[in-house]
Amino acid sequence: MTSNAGNALSAADRQQIESKLNGLGDADVRAIVVDDGISQQQMGQMLVSVANRVGEGETYVGVTANGRLMAGISQNLNEQEINQIVTRTNGQPLKERIIDFGDRAEKRVDENSASAATLGYVMLGVLIALVAAATSVFLVSRKRRQERQAREMAELKEGVEEDVTLLGEDIARLDLDVMDRKLDPAIRADYERAMNSYDEAKRATDRAARPEEMQNVTKALEDGRFFMIATRARLAGDEVPERRAPCFFNPNHGPSVKDVVWAPPGGTARSVPACAADAHAVLHGAEPDVRMVPYHGGRRPYYNAGPAYAPYAGGYYAGYGGFDLLTGMMVGTMLGSMMSGGFGGYGDMGGGFGGDGGDVGGGWDFGSGDFGGGGFGDFGGF
Repeated sequence: MTSNAGNALSAADRQQIESKLNGLGDADVRAIVVDDGISQQQMGQMLVSVANRVGEGETYVGVTANGRLMAGISQNLNEQEINQIVTRTNGQPLKERIIDFGDRAEKRVDENSASAATLGYVMLGVLIALVAAATSVFLVSRKRRQERQAREMAELKEGVEEDVTLLGEDIARLDLDVMDRKLDPAIRADYERAMNSYDEAKRATDRAARPEEMQNVTKALEDGRFFMIATRARLAGDEVPERRAPCFFNPNHGPSVKDVVWAPPGGTARSVPACAADAHAVLHGAEPDVRMVPYHGGRRPYYNAGPAYAPYAGGYYAGYGGFDLLTGMMVGTMLGSMMSGGFGGYGDMGGGFGGDGGDVGGGWDFGSGDFGGGGFGDFGGF
């Protein structure tokens, strides 16, 4: 109570108010009675000054000795809430008005806490639902991707096993006896290299669990094909042909003999290596014998059979520029499109305030209801 407020409250009234306010919880209300001549603006400044000096408390309420002017500042009630409480306590005697303010402030703070908790639970529920939905979408998407990859791998493996079988059959048809001492050592060496390549291709196929591991298979197959060509050339008494990149149209045809200009349907022309038979077909306007591989339950050219076949092709051409070579040859094909994209806390009062309220700074919200008034000296408080 300020010195000019007189004996507006008896000792018993003061004790009752103190007991009531001390019994409040989260609102943490402190009350000050001031003289009747204080203005609303002075009331707000005084409350902030007292709060900063005390250093504790969440809500401060000031009321004139005659009970007519009341204003409050709070860190847990906003301006509108303070105004409502001040207005609803109007007309009561001084003691009753202060006690009523405290009760209403406590109730409102509790309601705010409950609402915040409810909102928090709602937001948590929404968040959990969103996470669950996102997780479900992710799991379904991952399962579908895994299933698709498994199908692609199964088809790829089927196609690779066909290539391995073709090389094995070619070796078996020649049926050379490498133990024959009369066999030319160079022929024996090339034939043994072909057989070793075939064995390595079979082992690599069995080990492969991912499309990229099939590159090891087709590397071995390319070796085997060349050594079979070399073996046959030596058997016929011919020179071993130049080792060139495999036939683009069908790597199972073995090394190419020349480059020809070819364009896929609707595509641009480019130079590609071709075996003798396919080179002749292209140069005479016929269709080359393209390697058709398993794809989605059917067959299509290996260069249009999806990204799983990229390592398959890359292995055949690993020694001849690899994907750099293939990118140019496969422009306009499915594999070409893929390769071109890359493979692989309080403070000082700030400013003033006016009207019926506003933010008085330092984290405080100010409210004074619907009433104005009209200095004060030393002050104390409950």
